[in-house]
Amino acid sequence: MALFDNLFKKALYFPGCPAKFLVKDMQKRHEQLLKNFGINYVKLPELEVCCGKPALDFGYVDDFKTMVKLNTDNFTAQGIKKIITTCPFCYTTFKKNYEDFEIEHITQTILKNIGKVQRKSDGELVTYYDSCNPEKFPDLYDNPRKILEKLGYRVAELEFNREKSLCCGKVLKPVSPKISKFMVEALLESVKTKKLITMSPDCFIHLNENNTKGIQVLELSEVIL
Repeated sequence: MALFDNLFKKALYFPGCPAKFLVKDMQKRHEQLLKNFGINYVKLPELEVCCGKPALDFGYVDDFKTMVKLNTDNFTAQGIKKIITTCPFCYTTFKKNYEDFEIEHITQTILKNIGKVQRKSDGELVTYYDSCNPEKFPDLYDNPRKILEKLGYRVAELEFNREKSLCCGKVLKPVSPKISKFMVEALLESVKTKKLITMSPDCFIHLNENNTKGIQVLELSEVIL
């Protein structure tokens, strides 16, 4: 979307770095959902930078503050009042560190518009995997399950779920590929259904890269559209 054409729209769609650069189909699906819901939004790929969480996690506090200020200044200059994001890490970072905007995760957007989505199943059993949720926001646990249930699916829970969910191991891949692979294989081994659904772009990538069990690993929007 051209920036000029959307100058007076106040909602920003912020996909997060993995969806923006690594799994662009995910970004396209989420944009299609926003269009299906009749939500006017802007994208600012020329102006926005990373939300800053990786810098903060590795101790680069000054760089993190610089990113927050840059994004805040750019968003404010464009008249942005609300940010809709795909990435759970961006969501938690925005909620905790960006004070001037209404923050909404894409699952909240979907749930508010679930009446516009056709029922997809008559009781198929699927597993939902909770990716890391640093701030333990309940909506990141509850909303995907509510969406799946409203679409007609039954949700099977892993032994370790919600705030006790096991890490998929993606974050360890650069420093210890062996441990990373062990973690994701252990996670996949615990899945007893034919379909495993997740929301995290990073987990979606890592699970698919290491899936040797024939499980269908899907991102939530794939079972909605």
